[in-house]
Amino acid sequence: MLNKLNLLRNKIDILDLKLLDILSERLKLVKEIGLIKNKYGLPLYVPEREKSIINTKKKEAKKKGISPSFIENIFRYIINESYSYEKIKIFKKIKPNFSKILIISNNKQKISLFKEMLITTGYNVDYIEEKNLYIKNDITYLFKNIGMIILDISKKFFTKLVKNLSFLPKNCVLVDLSPIKEISIKKILKLYKGPVLGLYYLFDYKKDLLFKEYIIYCHGRKKKNYSWFLKQIKIWGLKIQNMDIIEHDKYIFFIKSLKYFFMLIYSTFLIKTNISLNKMFMLSKTMDCLHLFILKNCFSQNPKLYNNLIKNSKNNTRNIKKYLDYINNLAILDNKNKIIEITQILRKIKKLPIT
Repeated sequence: MLNKLNLLRNKIDILDLKLLDILSERLKLVKEIGLIKNKYGLPLYVPEREKSIINTKKKEAKKKGISPSFIENIFRYIINESYSYEKIKIFKKIKPNFSKILIISNNKQKISLFKEMLITTGYNVDYIEEKNLYIKNDITYLFKNIGMIILDISKKFFTKLVKNLSFLPKNCVLVDLSPIKEISIKKILKLYKGPVLGLYYLFDYKKDLLFKEYIIYCHGRKKKNYSWFLKQIKIWGLKIQNMDIIEHDKYIFFIKSLKYFFMLIYSTFLIKTNISLNKMFMLSKTMDCLHLFILKNCFSQNPKLYNNLIKNSKNNTRNIKKYLDYINNLAILDNKNKIIEITQILRKIKKLPIT
């Protein structure tokens, strides 16, 4: 019995080595693809190609009696690893002779990946931290010979800096990364007559690659002047999505302001009922613990920041009152009609399309 077992294990070991050789050959081909993509400025991530590979392999797996979901997981790992091999040191630079890019940010860690991608692509980038820039002094020297300025700054600093934007070079592309576009871009467009682009990135800045991440863009003015930059972002492997400024802010309100608003309600409930967070952690499963961890750390920063997020738009306060009315209206759980209404709401949510 042991001899037969060892024989079978030896056969598996031989197959495993062959599998490693095949993966090694595949990654060599991937590197060659990376060089071609770089030469012709093709995007790192092509979702249609990835989808096609996985669907084909799942169908083949089913024919061979192998679990399609098992094969899908394997190929997702292989493809994700392939992207890091496909990425070469320098991406195709859409604007070879572009002037300097200036980044002003209040969070060095958050903007670092974006900055690194620009540098990796061969652009000349200057970075200044918000706290090191004194607006009371003459800062117009910073704007000399720059082709783009990227702003990822606090609301307070933005109010001070915005007055200096009229000194930017005529065709300098101004990229605004603030979460609420309606307020910032309106002010920018009043004081600066050049090209303006709003970006809102959704990627994890702790990663070393941007492929498969999303970035939302909102047109401000003179699209032709920054269309190349959107192409450059696609080459990095990002998925880009256009949104109207009003629509963008509407959804950011839901994502940001209401998140903190509901956290506040949840926290108030816990305090009023004298619930121990430690005991909740002890009795909770992994996913529940994650929710509690978010709750525990939600207000670790200055509470004024969250208060400002809620009140950042004129519509926010009115909307919050409206949601409170909805909650109060549904809270009468001993009413049979209300129970029916809640059930209908939950059924509608279940049917919402999620892609």
